[in-house]
Amino acid sequence: MASQKPTALIFGAGANIGAALVRKFAGAGYRVATVSRNAADPPVPSSDGTTLAVRADLSQPSQISRAFEAVQRTWGAYPSVVIWNAASLTPSPDKDNIFSVPLETFEKDLALMVTSPFVAAGECFKAWAAGADDAEKKRFIMTGNILSKVIAPNPDLTTLGIGKAGAAYWVGAADLLYKKKGWRFFYAEERTAEGKPMGPNPGGDSHAEMFLHLAQGGEDLPYYITFVDGKYHVFA
Repeated sequence: MASQKPTALIFGAGANIGAALVRKFAGAGYRVATVSRNAADPPVPSSDGTTLAVRADLSQPSQISRAFEAVQRTWGAYPSVVIWNAASLTPSPDKDNIFSVPLETFEKDLALMVTSPFVAAGECFKAWAAGADDAEKKRFIMTGNILSKVIAPNPDLTTLGIGKAGAAYWVGAADLLYKKKGWRFFYAEERTAEGKPMGPNPGGDSHAEMFLHLAQGGEDLPYYITFVDGKYHVFA
């Protein structure tokens, strides 16, 4: 049975961007599912049935499909909007050696930022290709940052930069391949008005405003989105 409301699935439900996304999408009439390691298991929807928290370790690609299964089981529909808002970095133990990041954590960071969202996008492909909720716009949106465009000579940012740059490639490739179907894949990174990186304090409400705009429209926009204060902005 198809959902009467569109459904958004958010991977990475932190107190800043994640919480702002939930508020924004719920306020716009979406049913919203979030995925994190700290959610109850099995998942239980909110008393009004509009939100759902699903437990999964996002650094384990094999656990990603359970979120889609939980949404379908709870609401009888697959998500039309999927947002990957999870990221991780491992600082280099030796600041004079960029290669000193332990292999185990290097692989874990890349799994969380490249492999797991790739799996999530693959789940979107399967559901959307099967015609799930055809009337709704289909969107995959990834929270990005400037490291996919700018290489920083900082060993502590190595895994974060590799993860973001790697994901930006396949997001762009997917958008080129499936845009003609009406399925959009966006990589969206917030900057200051001067085009500088946001640093450790990105704007939660700014992301929520931009992402909702992409979810509900954005047909004329490129896959690589830069934005300021919730509005699309092109930097030279």
